[in-house]
Amino acid sequence: MKASASFVFVKATDSTGVVDSHFASHWSGAKKVGLPRGAYHFFHPKYDVDKQVANFTQHLKADPGELYPVVDVEEFKDEYQSFKCDQLADMLQRFSQGVEKALGRKPMIYTNHQTWQTSFCDHPYFLDHPLWLAQYTNQPAEPKLPPGWKRWLFWQYSESGKVTGIPGEVDQSYFNGSLEDMKALYSSASTK
Repeated sequence: MKASASFVFVKATDSTGVVDSHFASHWSGAKKVGLPRGAYHFFHPKYDVDKQVANFTQHLKADPGELYPVVDVEEFKDEYQSFKCDQLADMLQRFSQGVEKALGRKPMIYTNHQTWQTSFCDHPYFLDHPLWLAQYTNQPAEPKLPPGWKRWLFWQYSESGKVTGIPGEVDQSYFNGSLEDMKALYSSASTK
């Protein structure tokens, strides 16, 4: 099934020095067509946290987008297994504080149940951060929340969707709210 998009999240950065080669064109292209945009950083615990913050935020200071900045925390090539969950939570807290200081907003946490429970011990520090939950299911029911969170803001329910104008498969997510809620979300972002 093909669908039109009503918002988009664009990969901006990865680690301490990687910038997605398509970020600038995707970022400006989404703005040109009027799509609310958020950018995300793929977090790597084996690399300096402050340099990761700098890599991410330097590309968003001039144009932070309409939606929350996002930190993507999910297990990658077993690199999380070298750390205890309290160490990972401390690193993510530092990342969050750095992003908030630079951009004026706490980043949204993108994660899945297994990573969050195993690698971050369901840490309560992040419960006031917006949540973008990855949970793939064929059922129309809402995803189960990780312990402590009261609601999800975005839910990635598929990684194999089709969107008009984009070749290949793309991730698909729901927004937990109405069109008015979405407008309020990005209106509040522009005032910070």
